Amino acid sequence: MLKIVLDTNVFVSALINPRGKPAQILNYVFESKVRLFTSPSIIEELERVLSYPKLVKRHGLEKQELKKFVSDLLSILSLVEGKKAIEVIAEDPADNNYLSCVVDAKADFIVSGDIHLLNLREYEGIQIITPAQFLEMLEKEKP
Repeated sequence: MLKIVLDTNVFVSALINPRGKPAQILNYVFESKVRLFTSPSIIEELERVLSYPKLVKRHGLEKQELKKFVSDLLSILSLVEGKKAIEVIAEDPADNNYLSCVVDAKADFIVSGDIHLLNLREYEGIQIITPAQFLEMLEKEKP
């Protein structure tokens, strides 16, 4: 089973557009077809970002609904510490949390829409790809 780390923007996009590619990836996770890893720092970022007023207007969820979304995610994902100090992305140091998480998880991919991560293309042999690229790859692997 493929192991992935999702960037916060993928989660946000999935909430805003339940039929979009990021939501399709979350469906694969909920169907146990892909294994999702994250770290405490990524969860903190997700909770903070989902509470931004401009995003609350877009996804339209109340605080309790957001808590349930995060709780549902926590019930299906694998949590790793993500403590390895990695300082590769100077433009947005918080993005280094994804690199740390993917290394700790020994995951196969980071799936992201973040330009700082995507510009790396790979880190220690782990590919960094867009949601569209990830779904395309999954389609090719279907028997």
